[in-house]
Amino acid sequence: MKQGEKKRLVTDYVTINSFTLLEAYLLPDIEDLVNRIARDKYFSSIEIRLACHQVPLLAEERHCTAFEADGRLFQYKRLPLGVTNGVSAFQRSIDEFIKRHRLKNIYAYLDLTVTGETHEEYDTNLKCLLNAAAECNLTINEEKSEFRVTDLEMLGYLVAFKQINPDPNLCKLY
Repeated sequence: MKQGEKKRLVTDYVTINSFTLLEAYLLPDIEDLVNRIARDKYFSSIEIRLACHQVPLLAEERHCTAFEADGRLFQYKRLPLGVTNGVSAFQRSIDEFIKRHRLKNIYAYLDLTVTGETHEEYDTNLKCLLNAAAECNLTINEEKSEFRVTDLEMLGYLVAFKQINPDPNLCKLY
């Protein structure tokens, strides 16, 4: 373990994952998403703290996450990392959150991106997102989020108003 890292629980779901049917809920198309975001001038990239762990599991599905530790049996009440369809379930829950709260110019690709053409529009969109998140107890990792920027590194691109370029940090000259 590296110095300064926190200990975290790791559960092996290889067996249960081999019996799990794959869900067909797709992540958004990256190019389409980046093109829509580049229509605006102001951006925020919002990381959701402990992303999957914010998705509650149905009581009748918790037994599928059972694990033994120190002679006791435990079950997750929230979606654990490493289960098949976990990413799809998280993306679906975020998409439903955006739709349910009628959030405008909020885009989800696991993390959230808030945009606005003007400062006022951007501020309104961000405020609506933060209010909805507070109402639903959805916590945001402010340390890993960026607020009110005019260019944004995302999904392999550097995005600005009407500009989409490869992320220079990912491009290497040989």
